Amino acid sequence: MTTRSLATRVERSTGPKTKRLFVVAICSLALAGCGRSVDREEQAYRDTGLTRVPVGQVSGVVTIDGAAPAPFTLVMLADPQKPDAAVLRAICDSEGRFAFTSYDSGDGVPPGKYVVLFAQFNVGRPLGTFEPPDLMKNLYNDPDKNASNPEFQVTVELPGRTDYHFNLTVAGEPPSAPGPHAVTEVKAAM
Repeated sequence: MTTRSLATRVERSTGPKTKRLFVVAICSLALAGCGRSVDREEQAYRDTGLTRVPVGQVSGVVTIDGAAPAPFTLVMLADPQKPDAAVLRAICDSEGRFAFTSYDSGDGVPPGKYVVLFAQFNVGRPLGTFEPPDLMKNLYNDPDKNASNPEFQVTVELPGRTDYHFNLTVAGEPPSAPGPHAVTEVKAAM
């Protein structure tokens, strides 16, 4: 059985089969209803071929040039072993706080090694779409570049960490050209 997580993901390329499976999973979970919801939720996962995997918390604060970031600043986790795979994402609040979610609000992500990415995009339509350009000058949206900085390498172990702090410098920095694996936009999940 393949183990998959329902973590919020940014898809670089999503086919109709993946989208359909995601919609079926969400509908099955929604239909699980109330009363003995844990059993119904577990059954919904089994019915859709998904397995709920353990997750570790990943949360903290981002500052840009010493201040809270602009609205809709994204914090993303990329798997360095799978550069073309989807990245997990969280959105910073008005104070720069972020928390990754897989199943329940702020519960975290599956254990593993990740490279942390950051970006700010224009909010597009449909809701959940973020359009280029990266307002942070492509300085922090490339997993290949960020992997060389130990500050942006995280290993998630259970139960996780809630004290991450990333202070990014953008002011006065020249723009960077995005690499082949850079996240340059975010498409809404369908």
